[in-house]
Amino acid sequence: MANRSKVKSFAELADLLEELRAGPARKVVYCHGVFDLLHIGHIRYLQQARALGDVLVMTITKDEFVNKGPHRPAFSDQLRLAALAALDCVDYLAINEWPTATEALRQLKPSIYAKGAEFRERKTPELLMEEQAAAEVGTTVEFIEGITSSSSHLINKYLSPLDDEADRHLEQFRERHQPADVLGWLDRAKDLKVLVVGETIIDEYYMCSAIGQSAKAPILATRYESHERFAGGAAAVANHLAPFCDDVDLVSMLGAQNTEEEWVRSHLREQVTPRFHYKQNSPTIIKRRYREAYFGVPLFAINFLNDEPQFHDEDVQLCSMLEESLDEYDLVIVADYGHQMLTERARQLLCEKAPFLAVNTQSNAANAGFHLISKYSRADFVSLAERELQLECRVRGEDLERQLPDVGQRLYATTITVTLGKRGCLSYNRRAGFHETPSLATSIVDRVGAGDAFHAVASLCAAVDAPLDVLGFLGNVAGAEAVATVGNSQSIEALPFRRHVESLFK
Repeated sequence: MANRSKVKSFAELADLLEELRAGPARKVVYCHGVFDLLHIGHIRYLQQARALGDVLVMTITKDEFVNKGPHRPAFSDQLRLAALAALDCVDYLAINEWPTATEALRQLKPSIYAKGAEFRERKTPELLMEEQAAAEVGTTVEFIEGITSSSSHLINKYLSPLDDEADRHLEQFRERHQPADVLGWLDRAKDLKVLVVGETIIDEYYMCSAIGQSAKAPILATRYESHERFAGGAAAVANHLAPFCDDVDLVSMLGAQNTEEEWVRSHLREQVTPRFHYKQNSPTIIKRRYREAYFGVPLFAINFLNDEPQFHDEDVQLCSMLEESLDEYDLVIVADYGHQMLTERARQLLCEKAPFLAVNTQSNAANAGFHLISKYSRADFVSLAERELQLECRVRGEDLERQLPDVGQRLYATTITVTLGKRGCLSYNRRAGFHETPSLATSIVDRVGAGDAFHAVASLCAAVDAPLDVLGFLGNVAGAEAVATVGNSQSIEALPFRRHVESLFK
């Protein structure tokens, strides 16, 4: 059979199997998977599956549903189809239209669903749903013995998208930890009662096409193409926490003018319970970024905000909101963007009453040089970008291993981390000393929101007293996922995050 004639759309494959069922009895065997890097284990598995029946049909996971980290799949679905179609044992194949094989089983109704033997004992939630779907349509599930190998392991070993330093670090990290143990630290955070405090920011992206220089001024003329908006700031931090914690509350600031409250509420995850504080004579903060549509190059930005201090009665309201409930939480995460939400009195309350306080003070264009972590008298965990640490120390380029303990000591912090962009992060703990974790990012689309994702996950790790290398690793996995998307367009999802972590152990 010609390779091209083997490849069908999913609808065509379903129709073909309907025709086969209507004809002489033929046993149809079905296999499904990613098959990112075709190897001998795959080939033996497919050959044995083919031997179970008369026809072997396959579906592969669509690119958008491959949740093994931002660097996967290594090969597009079209290339994976072409590789599998070249095998004599494969009769027909298609791209699955769903994340798992559950719906495909219901529509294809094969005689046998063949899985690798490793899944016999490792019953994932997806496999349990697939087995239920198979039972509904009278499909038998068979487990194939054979060579066990892993595309993820081979890709990490021979086609790693990470640099040599990151690969060496991961090799040593794997010797110290197992994936279940690492993820277990996040599982411990499940029952924490968490409060996020900080400004809500609506991030807008306006995509434009350059059409030339203006005839009347030496400026670039562009044509509007499209725009998107995402929940950023403290709202983004709360959304990142939601997959790992059952109970996330948010105390945040909106503007009394053009509050956008309905929109903001609709873009919070269901696990997040918000309480809003309203600033008079102010809009809800919007940061609008203009980007060239084809290359994604930033052009300029406009901020809609009022950076004037709050009125006294507004400060009293916010402090009352905080004071009545701070001691109810196991973890308070402050995402302070320096836009006048958190006054001196509010910061003092947080420092005095939060049982475990994690703080990030962000330096941005609106507050550069005026918004330092020293505004807080105490924190249990601190995460800062390198520039934010340098501003605090009033020194550029000095040894970070001198600066981190100094700042941590001033804040009585047990753990402090500085994120270093493409160089990863450096963490310091009073008991464990220093640990450096290289960047795990393989695809950089947009850096906006990466620090928020890191702060969210690293704060959870600090609150459950995870080892310093685990904190840096999980924080950098979160950062890697954030930079692989535009702004805060995607919050961390539990299952893809776990798969990303597991893929780095193979």
